[in-house]
Amino acid sequence: MIARRIALAVLLILAAGWFAADESSAAQQWYTCRVLQAGPGGAVTLVKLTDTASTPAFTGKWFLAPADRAKEILAVALTAMTNGMTVRVSIDLSVPDEYPPIYAFYLKP
Repeated sequence: MIARRIALAVLLILAAGWFAADESSAAQQWYTCRVLQAGPGGAVTLVKLTDTASTPAFTGKWFLAPADRAKEILAVALTAMTNGMTVRVSIDLSVPDEYPPIYAFYLKP
């Protein structure tokens, strides 16, 4: 009986964590963008993007590449710039940071 209650409590805690994580990522959206600039800025890597939608959500805005994926994001950004390609980016514009983080960054053919 006690083991069953413990298992139920663990499942409820995991479910609550899953729902909380799902809500925190609700503001992330995908955008197709043109890369204007990219490179290391001191200890961080920044990418300047413009949304290519007919009514852009942002123009000329800087975003932060996470440290664990900075080299990969920089490589994709430079490839896009060199070849005149766009990128597909997952970002959260509601983040109050000056440079919102990039969650996903893909080269678009």
